[in-house]
Parts: sequence; structure tokens; C-alpha cells
Amino acid sequence: MRVAISYELIRFDFRSVNRLREAIGLAKSVHQAIIRTGSSIIDKNDLRMIRGHRVVQLKQGPDLALFAQPGVLFRLGLWLTEVLRDRVTGVSISRRSKKKSLPLVLACLDEQDRTYLVIGLNESMDFGDVRKK
Repeated sequence: MRVAISYELIRFDFRSVNRLREAIGLAKSVHQAIIRTGSSIIDKNDLRMIRGHRVVQLKQGPDLALFAQPGVLFRLGLWLTEVLRDRVTGVSISRRSKKKSLPLVLACLDEQDRTYLVIGLNESMDFGDVRKK
């Protein structure tokens, strides 16, 4: 039995390497913007408590247009959830001292459309904490 090997599949494309480098640079800049904005929110105490929810409203900043994208705003919310899990303790909801995790609501102003993009995340008390409905 003979096996034919196609050498065309092994051909190296330099355009894909350049695109990969550009994508890595873009991912790095998005990650830096998330960390910069998230730490600014925590340092300035922009987290507000409204009816049992943590609410963050992004109205200004150099990366505001970036956070008008749903995926980037969601990643900021995940980063904030992870950081707040370590810094802020849960709220007691009953006399039996059960802890309740507080949902996080993020709103970002889209200056072009004059609208807000809003996402909400449930926060778990501990890493990997799962509760039955």
C-alpha cells in the first residue's frame, strides 16, 4: 500500500504570521485597557450599591469607545468579578448568616449613539462556587 503525502499542506504563509503578530498586539492592548480601567474603577470607588446590585457606570475615559463593544465590556466584568471576589465579602441575607453574592451590572456610554450598553453578571462567593436553583 502506498501513501501519498501532499507537500502543499506544509507550505508556510508569511501573511498569516504577520496577521498573528498584529492580533497578539491587539489582544495585548485590549488586556491593558481592561486592567487600567478596572483598577481605576476600584481605586476611585466607582462601584455603587443599588438595591442589592453592584453597579458601575462608564461615562468617560480614553478607552470608552473600546468598552462600547459587548465582548470587551464582558471581559471587564469578568475581571472585576474576579478581583472583587478577593476584596469584598458577601452580604448576609438571613439570620443564619448565609452569604449572598451580589450581581454586577456594567453600563458603558456609547457617545456616538448616545445610548448605554448594559451587561449583568452573577458573582459567586468563592472560585468554582456552584449553587442549585
